[in-house]
Amino acid sequence: MNGTTNEKKKQIGIVWANPYNKNLGVAALAYSALSILHDVLTTHNINGEITFFGSDKSTKDQIKIGNKVITFKNIKGLDFYDLKWILKLLVDPEKHQLKAIQSLEYIFDIAEGDSFTDIYGNVRFEKIRNSKKYFAKRVKKQVLLPQTIGPFKHVRNEKSAFKAMQATDLIISRDKQSFQYTKGKLSKDKIRENIDVAFYLPYEKQSFSNQKVNVGVNISGLLWNGGYTKNNQFGMQAVYQDLIREILTFFVEKAGVQVHLVPHVVPEHQPVEDDYIVSEQLQREFSGVLVAPRFETPIAAKNYISGLDFFTGARMHACIAAFSSGVPVYPLAYSRKFNGLFVDTLNYHWLGDCVNTKNDEILAGLKNAFETKEELKKQIQLSIKTIVEPRLLELKELLKQALDS
Repeated sequence: MNGTTNEKKKQIGIVWANPYNKNLGVAALAYSALSILHDVLTTHNINGEITFFGSDKSTKDQIKIGNKVITFKNIKGLDFYDLKWILKLLVDPEKHQLKAIQSLEYIFDIAEGDSFTDIYGNVRFEKIRNSKKYFAKRVKKQVLLPQTIGPFKHVRNEKSAFKAMQATDLIISRDKQSFQYTKGKLSKDKIRENIDVAFYLPYEKQSFSNQKVNVGVNISGLLWNGGYTKNNQFGMQAVYQDLIREILTFFVEKAGVQVHLVPHVVPEHQPVEDDYIVSEQLQREFSGVLVAPRFETPIAAKNYISGLDFFTGARMHACIAAFSSGVPVYPLAYSRKFNGLFVDTLNYHWLGDCVNTKNDEILAGLKNAFETKEELKKQIQLSIKTIVEPRLLELKELLKQALDS
């Protein structure tokens, strides 16, 4: 990073982001947070060193994002108030990089985008919450990067979450619903509404030279399997497996359409989450459909999605990849994080609400969106120009202000 050679480097931690995650939405957040912080440091000649906390690795590394190669360090994630982890730190502090953790001065916590909630279970929630408590006592600044706040099923979790947020310096919501939620419980000088950092992820526009209308369908392995609990964990009125088959039937039977199944979460040893396994299964059921590769990076996935003519899916960052590359998209929402971002923040009303709506209504909305996809494209272009771009500029300014302290 830039800065005078004698100036001490600011030690910057991006917390709960993992650039190696095979959930490419989480990786997209890591790449984008790294990229935007790097650009703030470079633009303002700030001497800083970036470390991912919550990474899969514990070594120094670099990745190419657009036309720049960015170097960073890694620390594996841990739960600071879990007895098992406390013992590990005491027994072998060097292995678990305690000195590196303690050196961090500026914390930018993104909580994997949507994990500051208990809808994925208490273990994940408590780990995400506990780092905030730990760093609040030790760092110069702790900022929650744009993310979904909540929802919380249990009152005790909600109370402890807001207690942790009270100890941070700034909470940035990525959607209007999260902002309104925090607005009722936190002082106004501590909260901001902005946009998902994945809108900052670069891509190279692709095209498919097959003279067809190329339609991408992302199938969530997690929803297909009923969530981690395997019993409709997210309380959806839509019957997801039936809905996917109805969507594929509609597009496969439509003349001139080429269907691409586009996995966006591709862990090879976590079948309950793996979009690729389900995509391969459905390729055997529906002749002629293509399955996109197991992408190695979120940029590779976004490049592919950018070449499509229409997209639908239940992985939010696959939908963001479509939207931010100008592709008409019909998200299939299983959480208010979709509604808050697309409908309320982006003023984009083409969305299927799988929690509150049944299959027939969702499918009808999808068909209408597909038939009017040029209208969707115009709205996307307008939203990017009037909402996304100004908010990303504002986010850079907020990050600069945090690093100036």
